[in-house]
Amino acid sequence: MSSFKRHFTATAFIVDSHNRTLLLWHKRLQRWMPPGGHVDENEAPEETARRECKEETGLDVEIIGEHQEDMFTDNPEEGGMLKKPIALLLENIPASPERGEPAHQHMDFVYLARPVDESQELTLAKEEGDEMRWFSSAEIEHLNERTEIFSNVKSYILSILP
Repeated sequence: MSSFKRHFTATAFIVDSHNRTLLLWHKRLQRWMPPGGHVDENEAPEETARRECKEETGLDVEIIGEHQEDMFTDNPEEGGMLKKPIALLLENIPASPERGEPAHQHMDFVYLARPVDESQELTLAKEEGDEMRWFSSAEIEHLNERTEIFSNVKSYILSILP
């Protein structure tokens, strides 16, 4: 059993029609990151991913999930299907003395998303990031894994972008 406290989180890689992904320069982590955050009480992970995209980037997004057979078709009163994430991660998060947070872990539901309308205006949440921009796969390939992007973030982007 882990000695770390664990939190449920959700992240979304937003991909536009030009096959670019939107990343924020994360203030605390000092790396390019996709939008994401903690799952609120009574919130499904895909709802969290949509909310975090809106809060951090200003974009309304559609969460893209892999097709799954609906196990509730004949008995919808029993429940419903959630969108299937592209990954489920257990991430080690370092302590943050400035925020009064001990080291902990995130159980992260990672989704693929697309903007509902690409004419939406981008609005960076200044408390989350210093900068925000769209990246092509070629631009992602050139980011340094020691100083600009985490290796797992880079790997996921390169696996979803052509």
